Amino acid sequence: MQNDKPEPRSDIFYINLDRVPARRDFVERHFVERGLGLPTRLSATDAAAPGALDHAGYVPGTGGRWGLKLSEIACFESHRRIWQIAVERGLNAVAIFEDDLRLSCDAAPVIERLLENGDDFDLVKIDYCPKINRFGPFVDMNGVPVRELLTMASSAAGYILSGRGAEKLLAKSERYSDHLDDFLFTPGPGWRMFQSFPAVGVQAVWHKDPGDAPEVLKTSERTQAPEINCGLDKGPLWFRLRRELLAARRKLHWRFGGEARLLEQGGFVGHIPCAEDLDV
Repeated sequence: MQNDKPEPRSDIFYINLDRVPARRDFVERHFVERGLGLPTRLSATDAAAPGALDHAGYVPGTGGRWGLKLSEIACFESHRRIWQIAVERGLNAVAIFEDDLRLSCDAAPVIERLLENGDDFDLVKIDYCPKINRFGPFVDMNGVPVRELLTMASSAAGYILSGRGAEKLLAKSERYSDHLDDFLFTPGPGWRMFQSFPAVGVQAVWHKDPGDAPEVLKTSERTQAPEINCGLDKGPLWFRLRRELLAARRKLHWRFGGEARLLEQGGFVGHIPCAEDLDV
């Protein structure tokens, strides 16, 4: 019997735990329906598996946080493996998704145009973030409206990474102690980071209309298991004080003139707008 399943794409990946096949089935069907073809599946690092984190790059205190949960380390390592693949294969750009993302009907051309245009960015986040953020003026990126992302965002469920961006992340993450979202979406010198405007993807937990998505998309096997989500160490007092001081300095910058100047220049402050067919 002939297998009609298409060959997986080499430039679109999604991350999925082996023990959650319902998510795998949904993602592959959903992406094909959205016109993106079949994404390549990356078997996620499973923190519950013995020895899975033996060679992880996590070192307490080397980043913005001190301690990470085992599930957070595993999540970081899963994404890092795709950065490694992108560098090894010399990809111009790669799309990286988690297995609980709902895509807009408008997502395919956005993703395809960004994949064609890796020279103009390090990272473009395409999914929704449920917090107020600050963004630069509109930029046309190969026909895709984007804004520079100027403050730390959450949700790494969907982003496009250039080959150069993958090299930067890989080198920077040889030792780390950051939550993946903080690591990816913290602005810094030489890091060209943007947000698609509007967002064309949203994690199922924030999507009001479940549609045909299985219930398992609204819970996380990775974060539900208590044995890999306990014992978080916030570090010594000096580290926590430094973290608080840095956060306070960022807030003061925006409060005392930074935000007003940004708006005058055509920037935006608020929640990322979503494509019309994504209900958040």
